[in-house]
Order: sequence, then C-alpha cells, then structure tokens
Amino acid sequence: MIRLVLPNSIQSHSEVINLCCERDVNYKQHVLNNQNFLINKGNDYESYSRANNLYMFNNILPKSIHITGSLENEHMVKLYEYCLRDCRCGDVYNTIINLAKSPLIQCPFCGGIGDPTQLDHFLPKARYGHFSVLPYNLIPICKDCNTEYKKEFFPISKDEQLIHPYLDDDCFFNQQWLYAVYMEETVTYSVVPPATWSNDKKEKIRFHFQTFNLAERFSKKAVGPLSDLLNQIEASKACGMSKDMFESSIIESVIQNESRVNSWKRVLFLAIKNKLSDIWSAN
Repeated sequence: MIRLVLPNSIQSHSEVINLCCERDVNYKQHVLNNQNFLINKGNDYESYSRANNLYMFNNILPKSIHITGSLENEHMVKLYEYCLRDCRCGDVYNTIINLAKSPLIQCPFCGGIGDPTQLDHFLPKARYGHFSVLPYNLIPICKDCNTEYKKEFFPISKDEQLIHPYLDDDCFFNQQWLYAVYMEETVTYSVVPPATWSNDKKEKIRFHFQTFNLAERFSKKAVGPLSDLLNQIEASKACGMSKDMFESSIIESVIQNESRVNSWKRVLFLAIKNKLSDIWSAN
C-alpha cells in the first residue's frame, strides 16, 4: 500500500466546512449550527484511526438520516457533492486527488495498479455524513478499487479493517509483508507479515489484501514485465553474460531503485532473484 500525506496547503476540517458554507445553499445554517459537533467527531476519527479502532464508529454512530440537532446526513452529503466536489470550494478536491498522480504514488489502495481518477470517502458519506468534508476521510482512488472492491465498505469489527493511507501505522508502508514465488513462468503473490507484528496488524494487512483481490491483480500486472525479464535472461545468456553479472546489473538495480518495499515490481524481481540459478541453467 502507499502512504499519503496531506499537504500543508489543505485547510483544517473547520476551515473546509466554512469554505463550503460560503456557498449560498439552503442547508448551510444547519451545518454551521452544529459545526462544533462535526469538529469533535473529526478529531475522534483521527484518534480512532491511529489506534486501529475506526470500526468502533459502527456502534458509536449507527446508521441514521439524522446526525445531531437540525443536521441531517443529507445536508452533509450535499455539502460535499455541490460545494466541495462540483464547485471546488477552496480547491480542496483538486489538491487531494492530485496527491496520487505522481508516478511514485498512484492509487494507494492497490499499490499503484490503477490511476487514481476518483476521490473516495474512506468511511462512506451515505452512512457517515459527519465526515463528508473531513480531509482525512477523502482519499484518491482508482476506478477499479472504488467500484469493484471497496464500494461502500465500512468496518464493523477490529479484524476486518482496511489500511488507511493517511493515518495507519508506518509498519504497513515501511516493512515488507508482500512476497512472491516464481514457478513455471508465473508469479504468485501472498502476504507474509513480520513475526514481530501484533495479530491485529497481521489480520489487517491480510484483510486489505483479500478485499482488493491483490494476489490476482498483482499477478496479472506482472505478466508483461515477467515475460520481458525472461526474454532478457535468454538474450543475456546468448551474449555470454554471466548469471552473477545479470543479477547485479539488472535484477539488483531494479530492486534497489524501487522506492516502496512492497511494490509488486520489486517483489517480482526478488522472486526471480531467488530462482535465478534454476532459470539460468534451464534449457
């Protein structure tokens, strides 16, 4: 998965609410009258996420068309759709979605398989209107991850939660948990969390991996690069290059230059490195 960091130019939750309410919409007074409640819930969102307890909102904020006071869920959904998304209030929408358009970042949920052309509510706005314009709840996402896999998912238990690109533990982004095995010209990906991780973290990465069908998607993404690499091995052998030279100049170069430890491409080359002696000696 890919870590995202909100830029300093992104306004606070309170400022985003005020920017959206500068529009002359007939529900803005309902929002402003309950702004302190929304800010407090936004602060809870951040603290719960960092503590791996975001699922607790399922009980704390049960599904309802009513949020608090005169504020309805519909008001907050409209605030996002009309003010933040359609009218681009404060340029918040553009700033966040552009976070993931660097070649080094891309969609944070699938590790860059898809291009992030959409903005996702990590907790869906249809159920949690409280967080409709909370910057931490707005995450760039590719179409496949959003419409085929994540959809309207929200966590209901501690062992069924997704990795939060802004707020989750650094270990998911800095420590290797993704591995692959090469066999018969195919590569199979799997999750092998570090033994030092807590059971909660192990279950979380497994659940995320399964939810987004990453084993199959990574394997499909690797088909072209794997074929090219195998052809390159044959061509290098024919030119008289040694296995050790190929490993150091080609394989290791890609492994070292990949910035993300759990990049599907880096892990692909690690799998080939582990089997390079067998591949090199094959006819």
